[in-house]
Amino acid sequence: MPPSAIARVPASTANLGPGFDCLGLALDLYNTVNLSVTGMTEVSVRGEGTGALPLNQQNLVLRAANRLAEQAGVQVPGWRLEQENEIPLARGLGSSSAAIVGGLVAANELLRTGASPQELLELATAIEGHPDNVAPALFGGLTVCAREGETVHCVALQPPAGLQVAVAIPMLEMSTEAARAALPNSYSREDTVYNLTHAALTVAALVEGRFDLLRAAMQDRVHEPYRLPLMPRLVEVMEAAQEAGALAAVLSGSGPSVAAFCDRLEAAIEEAMVEAFARIGHKAEVRWLQPAHGALDPDWTMRV
Repeated sequence: MPPSAIARVPASTANLGPGFDCLGLALDLYNTVNLSVTGMTEVSVRGEGTGALPLNQQNLVLRAANRLAEQAGVQVPGWRLEQENEIPLARGLGSSSAAIVGGLVAANELLRTGASPQELLELATAIEGHPDNVAPALFGGLTVCAREGETVHCVALQPPAGLQVAVAIPMLEMSTEAARAALPNSYSREDTVYNLTHAALTVAALVEGRFDLLRAAMQDRVHEPYRLPLMPRLVEVMEAAQEAGALAAVLSGSGPSVAAFCDRLEAAIEEAMVEAFARIGHKAEVRWLQPAHGALDPDWTMRV
């Protein structure tokens, strides 16, 4: 068998309410990428995406791996790719970012290209278009990002002990492109200031373990008011989670999954979310997840 490299990449929930395109949290639901160089391309997929993901060079994992190889000036005749996926597609849990990060991290190890974590972050961001999912997938924990041209500034922070995230995942997909198209071209000063202050408070509350502030901190005026109409009555799921005891509930990424932040496992929260989805006509499952390690950073320490 040819040498191979394996990357284990976590899911992520992005935005966290007001942190549009800058905040993300890695969650312990994983995709595993096993990559090797062969004479011709072979792709197999198990788990989520089986029968839907491309089994050729159009596979996003391979597109990312090829991008890194091309940047490094390495010729690759073909890839053998084995994907084992736990992250559902198009549900707001960073499946595309996990594919990109998996391809980059595995290819970097396999080809010995020597790309630094910072270079991987910027390449992943260039492929994905924004860093809020790729950063936690790479570094784990809670990540805060800002872009200056092609440069991506990122700090990875350790989330508070005891944080649980109940993610209600409906049998319903949401296109990221459609969700972005729903956003306005400009915002008022009032809404801009509102989100800046609430995003800052969200980070402070999470870092300091101030769970009592999360519901107020995670209010948003930049993306949720424009995306929720694409998924009529989804706000009822968020309200049901909070009424059942969740600290806060937000869209996970661009949706349609709902992420409820909790300080304990609580069956009532799970039941409330499932029942709320049922009332609006969708079957859903709830996964209780915790902050996770990233593909590069098992010790929560960002190596940049």
